[in-house]
Amino acid sequence: MNEYRQQILLGILILIAGYFGAEYLWQENVQKPLNELEAEYELIVENIGKRTKAAKQTKALPERIDAWKKQALPADTETARSLYRNWLLETIRQARLQNSRVDSGSPSTRTGFRILPVNAQARGTLKQITDVLFELENAALLHKIVTIRLTPMGDTGQFDLAMSIEAVMMPGIKRRSLRPGTSNRLASVDRHAYDIIASDNIFGVAVDHRDPMKMTRLTGVTSRNGVLQAWITEQIDDRVHKLSEGASFDTTALSGRVLKVDEDTIVIETGGQQLSMSIGQSFADAVVVSGT
Repeated sequence: MNEYRQQILLGILILIAGYFGAEYLWQENVQKPLNELEAEYELIVENIGKRTKAAKQTKALPERIDAWKKQALPADTETARSLYRNWLLETIRQARLQNSRVDSGSPSTRTGFRILPVNAQARGTLKQITDVLFELENAALLHKIVTIRLTPMGDTGQFDLAMSIEAVMMPGIKRRSLRPGTSNRLASVDRHAYDIIASDNIFGVAVDHRDPMKMTRLTGVTSRNGVLQAWITEQIDDRVHKLSEGASFDTTALSGRVLKVDEDTIVIETGGQQLSMSIGQSFADAVVVSGT
């Protein structure tokens, strides 16, 4: 009886050994080569896809370069600087931001093109700043905003805006004007789709919706020791700036310098513009007499 049981156990062991042996042979001689072939096949398909994509991109490259040439700044540094600065200043002023200032540094060289660094500063409401950002992103120019900083001016509803921008200059471009057109970078081409940005109180401050431009006035001109002084009053917080010719000022609405003081009018310089205003007029009523 014991011998019979031993034979049964031996048979079971032989079957188990045979199963694992067959499984090993199957894995080594069939499954493993199949897996290797499948991996090679997937790699081949991936390489074919990459080469096909590269071929399509190469084929479309001349058209893309032609489009880039239309959107890039001229190769000449001074021409590029002047065109882009004037365009950006006009964009900021059309949005009615104040204290606008735009300057640029020396271009840096990249492969096949150069980058013109541009810095812009201005002051305005969130709605006005949103208008500027919309125009920047909607313009079909080879440029991008690298950094942007917003600083609330207390509870006035005004913000100091500071941006750094990079614009591309391409060799061979000699035109004397920009033709920005419209880009396809924005999710919506409707400016009103972005009103939520201005309506949200993202800074969590109580906002005084009175316009500082309308609430800052030339309230009088006095003479002290034979020197005329202009009195500029910020009516929102009842601050008075007593300024003679050549003096600098910094109000919530504008900052700049007094160029001329007469008995009932003054001329100030701010954001590259010269503005004239009479006693009783606000900054919003000032008339541009010259500017870039």
